[in-house]
Amino acid sequence: MSDQAERAARETGRQARRVADSRWFELTARAGYVGSGVVHLLIGYLVVLLGFGNASSGSETDQSGALEQLARVPGGVVLLWAVAVGTAALTLRLLLEAVVGGRSDSARGWAARAKDVGKAIVYGVVSYSAATFALGVGKSSSGSSRSAAAQALATPGGVFLLLAAAAVAIAIGVGLVVIGCRRSFRKHIVRPPRSLDRPVTVLAVVGYVGKGLAVVVVGVLIAVAGFRSDPGQATGLDGAFDAVRQLPAGSVLLVAIGVAFLAYGVWSFFRARFARL
Repeated sequence: MSDQAERAARETGRQARRVADSRWFELTARAGYVGSGVVHLLIGYLVVLLGFGNASSGSETDQSGALEQLARVPGGVVLLWAVAVGTAALTLRLLLEAVVGGRSDSARGWAARAKDVGKAIVYGVVSYSAATFALGVGKSSSGSSRSAAAQALATPGGVFLLLAAAAVAIAIGVGLVVIGCRRSFRKHIVRPPRSLDRPVTVLAVVGYVGKGLAVVVVGVLIAVAGFRSDPGQATGLDGAFDAVRQLPAGSVLLVAIGVAFLAYGVWSFFRARFARL
């Protein structure tokens, strides 16, 4: 790379850093956590209803179901656009951190970059989904999962692709549980006032552990689809919650998971306030 190209790259990095450090960009990134909180609260609410046997017929208890429910309430389209814009800003923030975050070239630095990119993908999906439902063209995530599984199984080595996806989902779920149990989420927030510290910690622990267990179930279902070569087994959170419901005491487990998602939603609001950005 020539000296001129290097200077241009450094200047681009500085400009990106200025954008990431601007007040308006920080506020919109914090709004992304609020949007995530709204989605998790809706999912938790739907899962609790499912646990009590009061879920609406045909309603889904995953992210797409939550966004669909939000679109139906008065002013829901405005809220959906707020979620889409906020999570999009958070996605950009995470990508900028990954590219120009000033981390070292050590293995730990690259791992941190990969983690930021992974988070950016998650929030980017939320942003895209919220925008599609705001436009009235949102689709069921369960149907999309089955379609993707069917396409994967139709390709050479498709079973291995599904098993790899299952391994990733299980690893993410286990990672969320570990974050909750080890309370490593603390390093991403400014320490709250003493009166809030314990409640915020409890909300985060419950939220991370419960959400992690749900994601592990998703990974197991994808693995089952791969082993059985049955794309109908590969579903998202909606299918995972339905699988939990079939277990002994499944309704009790569902209510517990729903409460965990509610806790994660409230935690996301606190994270929006105390996040280190």
